[in-house]
Amino acid sequence: MNKTSVMTLRIPIALRRALERLATQLGYKPAHPGARLVEEGIRRRNFPQIELRDTAAGRVAYLKGTRLAVYWVVERVRKGLSAEKVAGELDISSSQVNAALAYSEAFRAEIEMDIEEAESNRHWLEVQESAWQAGLPETIVAGGGGRIGTGRRCR
Repeated sequence: MNKTSVMTLRIPIALRRALERLATQLGYKPAHPGARLVEEGIRRRNFPQIELRDTAAGRVAYLKGTRLAVYWVVERVRKGLSAEKVAGELDISSSQVNAALAYSEAFRAEIEMDIEEAESNRHWLEVQESAWQAGLPETIVAGGGGRIGTGRRCR
């Protein structure tokens, strides 16, 4: 667990009320989202090409202006692709790849958790797909012009 310390900040009343509303919506005391927002602001300053987005898996780092999560870039580099090759494959610049790699070095545990979550989801989808295909008649799974159906007509 991260060590914390107390810090008193003077903020405008309207900002305090907004923080309190956000905390209420999230089910926390105002200090929790307040500290999180300060941390994310510092991250934005240190890594301007990265943004954090809310996802079903929580806050996930993405390359700013793209639909590419930082962990996707990291996974490709770990598979042995060079930064230039990853950039070409994902249609981004090498500097964006390098920004993702720098962020992943600074927040290694976070990126590892994102990769593990994604791998777990992939595995779950594969199991579901296998189970679904096992229950279908062979003609549906094997072909049929790209359409899925039972061969029965709907009225």
